[in-house]
This record gives sequence, C-alpha cells and structure tokens, in this order.
Amino acid sequence: MLVRAAASALAALLDFTYDQITDLHIAIDEVCSRILATSTPPPSRLEVTFHIEGSMLRVEACGDTKIKKGADFLSPFSKAILNSVTQGMELSEADGVVCAAFRLVKG
Repeated sequence: MLVRAAASALAALLDFTYDQITDLHIAIDEVCSRILATSTPPPSRLEVTFHIEGSMLRVEACGDTKIKKGADFLSPFSKAILNSVTQGMELSEADGVVCAAFRLVKG
C-alpha cells in the first residue's frame, strides 16, 4: 500500500494521467506479488526504486531471494497484464537478489 501511495504521488507530480496512475498501480501490484509468489525462501526485504528518465518512469522491485527452481516468474496471465499496462519489462537474478523492472511513458 505504501509503495502504491508513493508511486501515485510521484506520477501525479510528473503529470501522468489518472489512467496511467491506475496502470502504475496494477503493474506494481503484479510485479511485487510475482516476486513474493515465485521466490524461495520468501524475501525478507522487498525494495522498490523509482527512476525518472525524461518522460519515462522506470520502476524496479527487488527481493533478497531466488526464483523457485522450475518456476516461471511471469505466468501467461501476468505477461498479458504487464504488456497491456507498461512499455517494457525486464527480469534479472544475481547474487541471491531477484529484480523486476518495468517502464511507463507519459503520454
């Protein structure tokens, strides 16, 4: 809830539309829930970072964990959701930290 509130405030300051802020909420919920659902052990820390790059907002969520062996980070349903509300998604895993990042472009 706190992450969504911070994201809303930042997006509003950047003049994102109401619909874009709603898309931001959906993307944050999906990415954070996938980190929690596909990791083992569950992360003890989940860190969300916002990067402003011109008219683009890049959001990165990282948890101190690893993806479960054989688990797909994004289900087909998750991919459909994120493809419809963001302009790109990346996943990385290194040194016991899994990170998912997405971009939203102010339009």
